[in-house]
Amino acid sequence: SYDYEEYGGVPLLGVDGISVICHGNSSSRAIKNALKVAHEMSSHQVNKRIAEKLREKEFSNA
Repeated sequence: SYDYEEYGGVPLLGVDGISVICHGNSSSRAIKNALKVAHEMSSHQVNKRIAEKLREKEFSNA
């Protein structure tokens, strides 16, 4: 089964920055893991990579 506390939350796409959405009733473990996910997203430049892939796709469809 899926343990949501393991990941803590999900990324909110469409914002210019890193945002991880957590359930309002999240435990401290879930919040800690959500912060960990946000840090990993930042370290791996996830937003920049998504934007680059979208631009590539846009140009390939032109």
